[in-house]
Amino acid sequence: MRDILNDLEAGKYLSDPDPVRRAQIQMKTPLPKRFYKEVSVVPVEAGFAVQLDGRPVRTPGKALLALPTEAAAALVADEFA
Repeated sequence: MRDILNDLEAGKYLSDPDPVRRAQIQMKTPLPKRFYKEVSVVPVEAGFAVQLDGRPVRTPGKALLALPTEAAAALVADEFA
């Protein structure tokens, strides 16, 4: 435990020794990991699904993101666009 605390005091695990600069680095908004060229809404069995570059959007549980109305799917598609 003392080794960990000594390492923290020595600044080995800090992104920058200057606290102001470290706060600036940590406050930066991360950029999206991927940009999509085409967003579309397509009818599916469960309603309407959003597709990004022809591939369906999935939930974190790997289920297809299907919305009951086309208007709701269009709102979600606008967020991706």
